[in-house]
Amino acid sequence: MKIKVKLYGELALKYKPEIEIEVRENALVNDVLTVLKISENEHHLLINEKKVSKDYPLQEGDILKILPVVYGG
Repeated sequence: MKIKVKLYGELALKYKPEIEIEVRENALVNDVLTVLKISENEHHLLINEKKVSKDYPLQEGDILKILPVVYGG
């Protein structure tokens, strides 16, 4: 099945701002993070604008946004 992945910050520069990838049935967000070598501890994960964990199951047509955590004051 196919999903879209939207990347921000350094990840958008490393890959592209938006990519479409093929994942297996019953794949989890963590499977995408593993393939792209992205740490979930340093990023917010959203599926279809809803914050999710790395264990969230993906569905055909999902849009996964991976946003860097921003620190500062």
